[in-house]
Amino acid sequence: NSPTLVASAGAATKLIDTCRATNEITIEAWIKPQNTTQSGPARIVSLSADPYNRNFTLGQGGVGVGGTSYNTRLRTTTTGNNGALLSLTAGIINTALSHVVYTRDTTGLAKFYLNGVEVGSRADIGGDLSNWDTSFRFGLANELTQDRPWLGTFYKVAIYDLVLSAVDVSQNFNAGSTSEEGKPGKPVYAGN
Repeated sequence: NSPTLVASAGAATKLIDTCRATNEITIEAWIKPQNTTQSGPARIVSLSADPYNRNFTLGQGGVGVGGTSYNTRLRTTTTGNNGALLSLTAGIINTALSHVVYTRDTTGLAKFYLNGVEVGSRADIGGDLSNWDTSFRFGLANELTQDRPWLGTFYKVAIYDLVLSAVDVSQNFNAGSTSEEGKPGKPVYAGN
């Protein structure tokens, strides 16, 4: 309802170490944005220090796209400390309950899924995750500096140290979209 921040008390060491070890990541979230005008990008989920230094961010909006698209930034040895050199912007945001998934594999192929359907990809997010900062904290609904708030409702956020396949994403969407009261159900893939 108003800007806030939910964050780990210290560095998200387990998350950082496991993703660095596999050089893969999946960010999965069931969310309901409050509106389509948030920008910045407004931080839905982030592993970062401030607006310019991050390991990853899933956000709403971004430069030149307003609040109508999702923006994902991933730090690799080729994308810079902000991960913005090769960000992936995809999907049309509305205020309905939505299942959003970002994946990036070891070859540099990144995909974005919205409600079980691939809506964007790029194959040039190369390098590896060895340059991830091990001191960064995990945060929801804002940047750690509390100047990129996201407003809406969280139903689920999951980070995997591997790439969910299109079949896995579809199964998780279908499991969640048919649960009672429209709330996400238990994921089919439990992961590490």
